[in-house]
Amino acid sequence: MPLLTSLVADLRQPAQLLLSVGRTYDRALRVTSARRTSAEQARLYARWQAGLSVLPAAPPGSSLHEYGLAFDLARPSVDPRRDQLLAALGEVWNSWGGHWSARDPVHFEVRP
Repeated sequence: MPLLTSLVADLRQPAQLLLSVGRTYDRALRVTSARRTSAEQARLYARWQAGLSVLPAAPPGSSLHEYGLAFDLARPSVDPRRDQLLAALGEVWNSWGGHWSARDPVHFEVRP
């Protein structure tokens, strides 16, 4: 299971807080990705390019996951593109100065 502790130090506490807020509404909310290797990013990008994923993936070297500046959240059995909890958490994240977009509803990041 991906760990928020793999993120850069300044992101860990806000990410954990957002996860905690989300889990007050649904204990099933999970971290599905945090820091990734370039190889992991390449695999995800290839899957997206091949049409095997509905969620976008950045090319290797351009994903903030590779730098510990992004994490993904999701709930089992809930389509993230229709998940109102992720949308609400995204609004909270944006209000805290992070970046979230409905285009990639599982993805929460901070921009350097």
